[in-house]
Amino acid sequence: MKRVFFLTPLALAAVAGCAPAPNQIQAGQWEIVTETRSFDVPGASPDQLRQARQQVGRTETIPQCFTDAQARSLVQDIRRAPATCRVSDEVYAGGVMRTRVSCPGPAGQPSIQVSLDGSFTNTTFNATITEEGPNPTGASREPMRRSVRLRGRRTGECPAGGSPAMPGPPTQL
Repeated sequence: MKRVFFLTPLALAAVAGCAPAPNQIQAGQWEIVTETRSFDVPGASPDQLRQARQQVGRTETIPQCFTDAQARSLVQDIRRAPATCRVSDEVYAGGVMRTRVSCPGPAGQPSIQVSLDGSFTNTTFNATITEEGPNPTGASREPMRRSVRLRGRRTGECPAGGSPAMPGPPTQL
């Protein structure tokens, strides 16, 4: 089954770019943990459903290094979402983070909706990302839905000589 994780990297960048101190995460080395909480693919075959269910409860730990400039500029990077997308309800202040992104889907398909809701300090964050978008099975016009828990903690300075890791482009798995 072709599973689409369309905007999670966008949401990772949103979490990392919480505006200047005290409304900003600290630059440095971070450990980011993602956990798929739910994954619904209407009309999926039994094999596709099995694959989707295997994602639920799975965690992935991602080391992430942010320079001062990257920590400051990531919110602006989110605002540079594709011109066809709309970013709304954006809050990164007082320990609260919230973003809504809406992008048109492929011709005749539902739009892609991503929301991020959570809290942060300068050394930690905890958020939930919900995604809804075109169903990759083609078997149903009902959208695919996924919920991911995202946690992060600053673990120290970036490794010497190492280049900062940045969230990559949206991927299809």
